[in-house]
Amino acid sequence: MSQDARGVSNVLGIVLLFAVVIAGTALVVSIGAAALDDTSNGLDVSRAEKTLTQFDSRSAMVALGGTSHQGVSLSAASGAAYRVDDAAGWMNVTIYNQTADETETLTNVTLGAVRYENGDHDIAYQGGGVWKGTEAGTVMLSPPEFHFRSATLTLPIITVDGTSTLGSGVTVSKADQTRVRYPNATDDADFTNPLDMGYVNVTVHSDYYEAWGRFFAQRTEGNVSYNHTRGTARAKLVVPFDATYDQVLAATQPGGIRMNGNDDPPDRSETGINYPLADERIEDRIDECESDDDACDDISPDSTVSITSGGTYYADSYFSGTLDVDNPGDDVTVVVDENFSPEEVTITGSHNVTVLVRNSFDMGSGDDLNDGGQAGKFSVVMHSDGAVNGNGNFKLVGLLYAPGSDCNMNGGGSVEPNVVGGVVCESVTVNGNPNDFEYDPSVEDTDLKLTGDITPVTYLHVTENPVNVTSK
Repeated sequence: MSQDARGVSNVLGIVLLFAVVIAGTALVVSIGAAALDDTSNGLDVSRAEKTLTQFDSRSAMVALGGTSHQGVSLSAASGAAYRVDDAAGWMNVTIYNQTADETETLTNVTLGAVRYENGDHDIAYQGGGVWKGTEAGTVMLSPPEFHFRSATLTLPIITVDGTSTLGSGVTVSKADQTRVRYPNATDDADFTNPLDMGYVNVTVHSDYYEAWGRFFAQRTEGNVSYNHTRGTARAKLVVPFDATYDQVLAATQPGGIRMNGNDDPPDRSETGINYPLADERIEDRIDECESDDDACDDISPDSTVSITSGGTYYADSYFSGTLDVDNPGDDVTVVVDENFSPEEVTITGSHNVTVLVRNSFDMGSGDDLNDGGQAGKFSVVMHSDGAVNGNGNFKLVGLLYAPGSDCNMNGGGSVEPNVVGGVVCESVTVNGNPNDFEYDPSVEDTDLKLTGDITPVTYLHVTENPVNVTSK
């Protein structure tokens, strides 16, 4: 090889070496810059989390009456900003009073929010809590003002409005007087403690509704549902109710037992007892049977139905046939989407049979329902849309549970007693002679699974506490 060739090779090698070094340096600088950006963004987001948590603490002092105003510094990186979104989310609190059969709205208020936005990062103060959106979903950074302890719910709802764009420093001030929503007895409503029969629903619509729901579930230990289409989470709290059936005639309506003629009510009878409606359970089971082919076995409602195995059975129309349950090996649930008017019910074996009825329950002369069976093994559970009608020489051995229904017992004749077990209705009218009821203690501890894992609430305190956020 000539000297010239060797000279060219040396120069080419040096050029290639420089190219590799420059490319490597550029790659290192590029990766390093990205890493520095990620680190910087992470620090900015972490700083914003701490800032809004501090904002939460200062705002609570103003909203709940500790001071009239507070100043808060808001630190934000270049390209990031804080703003007030006074239309963000809402909270609705309703109370259903079963005694009056009324649902009252205690409050339906827009929550508003103070938001930190930096690219894909979204953190917000809302409802007295701090929330964060992530790729995996929403999380709670600081809990809202929702305090549940010893069957008492204290709910000071903090709402936010103010300057749409916020600077590095803001003032949080009381926007208006605190509005007491419950207890608040007026001429139009009797909002007093302790709560009467029924339940309380707290519903939140928010970009962070799933995190709200998880918080509700943690604090109330259950009874939380989601509507993902509407973006809501709902916590349901139930007024404690009587879980035993120790009367042969019980009415949820005060003075709800009416005996025609000169007869006195049975010895074991009582009115004004707190029993919850079964409407939700019945509607849920009907929906389940109609939407899931594997959830229920269809039965013919106008013929003899023989059941020999446990499970759920569904009649999608008026049931007027005969029901024969023969040693099923497990509990049996029969769901009837319309009226239940069986000619005969026979039950053998040691397992429970429960009939859920969407509309009315009719008993007529000659109808024998579990005659000769155990009262504690047979229950008929009614939706409040339906009535109970007993006419003539009928015989029912079991528990009739219809706390939202009018029950007309026009019995008597050659059958005595007409009912063995227990009856729960909203009101009971007794006609006929004789028309006897005999209590059977086997129904006392019947588990009708009315509300699942309920969260009991006895005392309720709800206020609206508005604050205003403005730049200094």
